[in-house]
Amino acid sequence: MIRHWIVLRHAHAEAQSADGTDFSRELTERGRTEAQRAADALAAMLDGRVPRIVSSPAARAEATAQIVAERLGDTVGFNARIYEATPGNLLDVFNATGPTETVLLVGHNPGVEELVALLVDGRSQAHRGMPTAALAVIDVPDGLVEPGQGRLRAFWAP
Repeated sequence: MIRHWIVLRHAHAEAQSADGTDFSRELTERGRTEAQRAADALAAMLDGRVPRIVSSPAARAEATAQIVAERLGDTVGFNARIYEATPGNLLDVFNATGPTETVLLVGHNPGVEELVALLVDGRSQAHRGMPTAALAVIDVPDGLVEPGQGRLRAFWAP
């Protein structure tokens, strides 16, 4: 069985949060629009399938994931390992989801763009960039997924 792992970078966020921490940076109006556009694009790509959604708990990722979840009719699970994660840690998060057919991970750069490169090219240094609210749909085989085993099915950016 081919599974679909979807990597979504959070939408555009404010430059600085009210409390000065990176973790609590909120989406801007532009970011909310980007997230809605990403949700619409993803709904069209998935053609009725509902992914399992796992997100960083950082405010901007959480808000992006919630917008997508509302559009797709799902709930969001949060995983603290996604915030400031390396591509290897993100691969571990995906692998821990088990045999679920479609999983959406909402996270941050540089980890998410490096993860896409790791899955498709086998090395994280091959990343080409993911703007805010960009998403990559990657086909992966059953079982434990290793670097280079993914095939990029689709890429979308606002």
